[in-house]
Amino acid sequence: MINFNWYEFSELTIEKLYAVLALRSDIFVVEQHCPYLDPDGKDIFALHLLGMEKDSLVAYIRLFPPTDIDNYIVFGRVVTARSVRTQGYGSQLMQELLNYCNANFPSIRIKCSAQHYLKQFYERFGFQAFGKPYEEDGIPHIAMQKGS
Repeated sequence: MINFNWYEFSELTIEKLYAVLALRSDIFVVEQHCPYLDPDGKDIFALHLLGMEKDSLVAYIRLFPPTDIDNYIVFGRVVTARSVRTQGYGSQLMQELLNYCNANFPSIRIKCSAQHYLKQFYERFGFQAFGKPYEEDGIPHIAMQKGS
């Protein structure tokens, strides 16, 4: 059973932050063979959704709330641990994200930069691609959004 909780950066314990960085590195750098600096300086501005199973981080997403300049939500770093793939945690993670956005930022557009092979996954949650595919860190991506 997975339990989800939202955190501001300042609320993350050292152990939770370490788990987040380790999971993101394991998947985005090691598994996807993509050498890049994951700690990009943006985590302090994000909200962090952690999916815990027992005492292990198995799912994660970060969200940037709308601002006075950009009246839309951006999310990224969507990841599930290799050990829990095919258990539906990615879908549960997305549903938690959408529930949070609907409750806290109703009617605000939501955007992401999706890895292109996951386009249909995001479409299941009402996201639509816009623009042309592009490469980010050597991986094909597509811009996607939900809402007006």
